[in-house]
Amino acid sequence: MPVRRALALTVLLALAAAACAPRAPTAAAPPNAGGSESTQPAGAGGSQAAPAAAVAGSTGATSAPPPRASLHLAYTALVASQSIAWIAQEAGIFDKHGLDVQLTYLNGGPAGVASLVSGEVDLLVAGASSVIRGAIQGSDVVMIAGTKPQLVGAIMGRPDIRTPAELRGKRIGVATRASNSELVARVGLQRNGIDPDEDITYLAVGSGGPRLAAMKEGTIDACGCIPPDNLAAEEAGFHTIVDVTSLNYKYLATGVASTRRKVQERPEVYRRFLEAFAEGVHRYKTDPDFALKVIADYSKVDDQKALR
Repeated sequence: MPVRRALALTVLLALAAAACAPRAPTAAAPPNAGGSESTQPAGAGGSQAAPAAAVAGSTGATSAPPPRASLHLAYTALVASQSIAWIAQEAGIFDKHGLDVQLTYLNGGPAGVASLVSGEVDLLVAGASSVIRGAIQGSDVVMIAGTKPQLVGAIMGRPDIRTPAELRGKRIGVATRASNSELVARVGLQRNGIDPDEDITYLAVGSGGPRLAAMKEGTIDACGCIPPDNLAAEEAGFHTIVDVTSLNYKYLATGVASTRRKVQERPEVYRRFLEAFAEGVHRYKTDPDFALKVIADYSKVDDQKALR
């Protein structure tokens, strides 16, 4: 995707999310204090006189760059679909847009949403299911962008479980409850006539190595696996029972969330973030060697087949 188109689409997503929210009362802009960040978006209307810098621009002077802003972003899985924030950080893209972004890993969407609701983080990279659940429960969370619009993964299991019907009464391991790995399992089961609530027991066993260890030890009979965990499971002697990727199930498997309040308070900062994030998508698509290196560093995966 050309970067200009990516920028436009991503910013439109953010503007649409903000437009759907109730608007906060407009406050008068505070006097310019040293280093303080204005919350008034660029180009706002009104009878206020144009800033001196803008007037000077007509005589050849350049406008000052926007003030730097800090953002705390949490990501919830060590997988490639969540790597855009890592890439934007390591490539200096956030810095170029005047953003000091702190990255924090939180295990699973539910933990991430809780941190977002509490105000501990400003942005969250997660699957939509956790965010939607939080919104249904009355929180202010909202999706503002997306990077992975399809559910990808498989139900992997022991060699003696040959058909989906044989999963009835079995234990399926997932990273955390209400995570994308559980959704992979639920969709695969439903599409094969199995009640995902009545016929299955779910165990939260973590992702990656812990989930594979639980399979080997017999703690679980099968798992909802997000790539590249399915490749590791295959190499360990397990097999695909349901290929959920091939079902072409449309779903926002990875996106960016915030709260309406935060977006309304600092619209210019969130616009800059989404521009930087879109540039991260472009870097991911056009510089695979750099992307693979960053993904390997953050996910601690050194298997080139799994990475690619």
